[in-house]
Amino acid sequence: MKKIFFTLILGLIMSFGLLAQNEMWIYNSDGTIKTCKISEVDSINFTANMINMLLYKNGDNNTLSVAAIDSIVFKQIVNPGDDNQGGNEDDNQGGNEDDNQGGNEDDNQGGNEDDNQGDIPEDGEYTAVYVEFDGDKATVRHDIDSEKFVVGIEGADVSIATTAGIENIRYYLSGQTADGSFALESDSEFDVVLNGVNITSSTKVPLDLAKKVERNIIVANGTTNVLTDNTGSSGKAALNTKGATNIKGAGSLTVNANKKHGISSDYDININNVTLVVNNTADASKGLKSDANIIINDADVTVVSSGTLVLEELDLGYDPTYCTAVGADGNFEMTGGKLTITLPASNVAGRGIKVDGDVSVLGGNINIVSNGGGNTYTNTEGAIDSYKSSCIKADGNIYFLAGNIVIEATGDAGKCVNADGKIFIGKENEGNEGLVMDLKTSGKKFYESGSGENADYANPKALTAEDDLYVYSGSINIYTSNDGGEGLESKNGVYIKGGKIIVDTYDDAINGKYHVQFDGGVCYLNSRGNDAIDSNGTMTVNGGFILAYGQTSPEGAFDCDQNTFTVTGGTLIGIGGHATNPTSSVCTQRSLVYSGVTSGTALQIVDANGKDLLTLQVPTYSGGGGFPGGGGGWPGGPGGGGSSGSLTLLYSSADLQQGTITVKQGGTISGGENFYGYYTDATYSGETSSKSVTISGMVTTYGSGGGGPF
Repeated sequence: MKKIFFTLILGLIMSFGLLAQNEMWIYNSDGTIKTCKISEVDSINFTANMINMLLYKNGDNNTLSVAAIDSIVFKQIVNPGDDNQGGNEDDNQGGNEDDNQGGNEDDNQGGNEDDNQGDIPEDGEYTAVYVEFDGDKATVRHDIDSEKFVVGIEGADVSIATTAGIENIRYYLSGQTADGSFALESDSEFDVVLNGVNITSSTKVPLDLAKKVERNIIVANGTTNVLTDNTGSSGKAALNTKGATNIKGAGSLTVNANKKHGISSDYDININNVTLVVNNTADASKGLKSDANIIINDADVTVVSSGTLVLEELDLGYDPTYCTAVGADGNFEMTGGKLTITLPASNVAGRGIKVDGDVSVLGGNINIVSNGGGNTYTNTEGAIDSYKSSCIKADGNIYFLAGNIVIEATGDAGKCVNADGKIFIGKENEGNEGLVMDLKTSGKKFYESGSGENADYANPKALTAEDDLYVYSGSINIYTSNDGGEGLESKNGVYIKGGKIIVDTYDDAINGKYHVQFDGGVCYLNSRGNDAIDSNGTMTVNGGFILAYGQTSPEGAFDCDQNTFTVTGGTLIGIGGHATNPTSSVCTQRSLVYSGVTSGTALQIVDANGKDLLTLQVPTYSGGGGFPGGGGGWPGGPGGGGSSGSLTLLYSSADLQQGTITVKQGGTISGGENFYGYYTDATYSGETSSKSVTISGMVTTYGSGGGGPF
């Protein structure tokens, strides 16, 4: 069919003299349109194999792939002031030589002759409308003959309203204007192709798509597109859309929102493939806003939200509205691609991702940095409250199942991740490669209210859930710089099922209000100023490897107050000022609580046969020193404060059996593999002291550093 088509084109070329005022439009399969004045065309030839078309224009040779061309159409240029706005000087408004609106000589109106069409609908599925901006004026070209299709042009402001029931109209926008807009009201689904368009509007919405019908916004391959509004614009977003919106294509779109939101939809926003940049500068604004759900699939999305919060005076105090990068009344989901969010210091208490429903990350890369701080205010009930930044906040649950997630909160009391519901990290029975999380806080806590032991502070938190928190798999790295900074926190229970978890915090590395449980995983948990693991209720260890360093007395590595501490499996190694003793009546694996460990010593435990049970380089507790020989490249280590005197070791392992063991200190460790001071396959020599301890019951204590029921 294409051979016949290009034979026809060759025939039309012979008539160039009759078409001197016309343009030739070359429709490409990637959604772009190449136009040129016929008066500038010298000749058109084809290579012998018909693979390429050679377009000679003003002496230059342009080589075009025949396979990439959908159609070539000859159009007469008509300005908006002419009576014949739609197209040619006869009834053929679209510019084709017959009634074939799409531009081909057969029914292949829109696309390729095969199914490899990318973002272009299948053959015969759309009717084209062309909107070109040129400075202070605009031109609209179409071949729709209906009184229910109304076009209005005022300068560079274009409005189209259609109640004709014409399905799948495709609107091509191109050109540039410093004060223009495109507004569309359609009663049927439609596409908008951004084909190299740059629209700035001082009084209107640059791109306003009304009525609640589904629409596709296609960013044509290889094109750069910009939409910019002004503080005096009439709408609430630079790109405002009422219906479900699919943004896709292999081009780039930048949205600069100065009045309010960047992209706003009353329904779902689906983002695919496109490179999208949104800058929202207004206070209490959102970069991406949906009254339903936001889904990102294999796109490259960047949002910079530089506005700040607004305190609205209501009742007895104030109600804060935050400046947010991605906000949805429903859910947020990401399956692939890249999302980069920046909240500058100007954005006090800003939100990176904030949803009323759930956050689900199923793949892709997320990088969020929040630099804004927090402060106190009087809420609507007349009580002292505080506002602080949150990089990811969900009123429902949060699911981190796959992907690479890097989050940093630098402002005072800033939070990386917090959920009013539950948090799930990783997939059950999966390895640690599919999910990587790096969370860091460097802000300080600040005072809210109260005094003495009853004083309340707003604290920086890495990852906190109001309900349960589960870790199934993945590689999780957490670091908090300052007092109050906690790692994994739940207002209910923390459940570690698997994963590789590296936590280095000033405050508790893990905190559970009612329960903390380990069933698997590899954990390094270090607190420079508090407990490594703190449960205000019970604690259970059924499996996994746990290396925990807490602060000096009264803090420790494992702390569940005087509540039940169950050990049935796994490996537990804890150093701190004290340890809650496991509850022997419910334990099925033996534990040793050994007091008298020296700060900074090399320690080894061997059984009666000389078998190495534990080789450990004890951290130096010296009021702030780093951790010597630590693995993983994480800064800091025990030594945030307190005395460097006697420490308590809690050790439990399936290797710890009834009989006599020897605890050695003061030697040196060489060779082997080092995991934050825990050595395997190493050589220990030169101890300066050794103690024999008899392991008898489920819990054996030596010295006076233990605590709790046993």
